[in-house]
Amino acid sequence: MHTLTTQGDSLADLPDYRIRLANPQVITPLNIPAFSQANIIGEGKVGFCIENNGIVADSLSLEIMAGDQLIYREQDTRRFLSPGCHLWFWDGYSDTGILDTQTLKRSDLRLRLVASYASEFFTAECLFQGKAQHVYWVDVRVDRINRQVDVLVRLSFSDGGTRGQEGNFHCPDYSILAMMACEGVEFYWSRNGLRAGGIGNGIQTEQGLFSVTVAADRLTKPGMPDFKLIGSLSERFGRSTSLKGFRRIFYNQGFYGKHITSQTNLNRFCELNFKMTAAHEIGHIILDRYGAGSFPDYSWSHKGTSTVLTQQAKRGVTMPLQGEIDLMKYADARVNRVTPADRFLRSVAASEDVKGLIWLSAVIFNA
Repeated sequence: MHTLTTQGDSLADLPDYRIRLANPQVITPLNIPAFSQANIIGEGKVGFCIENNGIVADSLSLEIMAGDQLIYREQDTRRFLSPGCHLWFWDGYSDTGILDTQTLKRSDLRLRLVASYASEFFTAECLFQGKAQHVYWVDVRVDRINRQVDVLVRLSFSDGGTRGQEGNFHCPDYSILAMMACEGVEFYWSRNGLRAGGIGNGIQTEQGLFSVTVAADRLTKPGMPDFKLIGSLSERFGRSTSLKGFRRIFYNQGFYGKHITSQTNLNRFCELNFKMTAAHEIGHIILDRYGAGSFPDYSWSHKGTSTVLTQQAKRGVTMPLQGEIDLMKYADARVNRVTPADRFLRSVAASEDVKGLIWLSAVIFNA
């Protein structure tokens, strides 16, 4: 959509600007590449053709507006004065160095051009709106001045009830389990350098090193595919899964109660285990979308550490005894020497997977 206003008499003797979208039409925060293009810089700009079919203007300005709010102003516009089509690219950042995918998806986003000629002013506008290119449940805010990325992941849970017979144990109710699941995602998927031992430091991108903090929201839609949260008092282990049609996360109070006699220790262990399990199972959805089409399947092979069909750890695969433990990898229990307590402390989403989560927030534009 274009508008042109003048105070003159003949457009043939005046600047006559038109604006339209051009390629590229995708902004991926931090130019994170696709899974299959790990060594290629990703898409990071949206293009416009700024065309003058009239005479040369004296000056002009370019502004990105969101409603009445000025987002970005182009300072050097001399190359757009002459007749013809001139390509202009915007990387999505505001004048203050902020890229926010929620802003990029606003319906009132527009590029505004104001040209002057002989004390007259002429304006042209192009309305454009972004939408999620890959998934609708991730948004990202990048502060490139402070090297900080804030990721919002919208989760979806439902109450799976409680299974098994009640004895001396009582599972947390659904609202508590949902809160724990969110906390697990936030803790294990953030890489902001706040954990001890160098676990979860920032991500390295082609734009530099960035700290990443993940926030989980279970109340706002659209959300990720739904997981049932189940409290289990059964002595049988309830296996959590991310498979479509069976997505569920178990709080295995009854099973671990066979081995941990102290109620305080049991509650603490079950809470830590549930949070990590939730972060892992929800992580499968992230890896599945990011590594779609990979072979062997990036997500369901646990990044090459398990079988795909039976979901069993490959023989001989161990967790590292020091440093980070990849949240999404399996280990062979027969040879693994890492304790559960150590695993809770050192597990974290790998840098490449956090970058994949950011990649999922890419925005594609249309007029």
